[in-house]
Amino acid sequence: MKKNKKRQHSRTVERKRQLAQEKLTDDKNRVKNRWNPAGRALLWGDLVFLAIASLLELNGLISPLAGALCTAAAVVLLLVSLWLLFGPKGGGFGGGPAL
Repeated sequence: MKKNKKRQHSRTVERKRQLAQEKLTDDKNRVKNRWNPAGRALLWGDLVFLAIASLLELNGLISPLAGALCTAAAVVLLLVSLWLLFGPKGGGFGGGPAL
């Protein structure tokens, strides 16, 4: 007569299940910590704008006053993009990771 035995899982099956659970947790954390796409695009655009304005001013193609205005606008855009990326999570556009 055969006895009804509870089937025991091997350690490899348990380890595979544990690795799958860890991977799922890592994927969820990665999605949660993703930067806001609008803030990221604004940050890159601001960087390119500031570089172009600096090069134009350096080569004398725009006046120092126009260069100063471009720099001031770039600082404002930088602050807006940082607010979008790292601002409050509960309201507004801020959905990125906290500092």
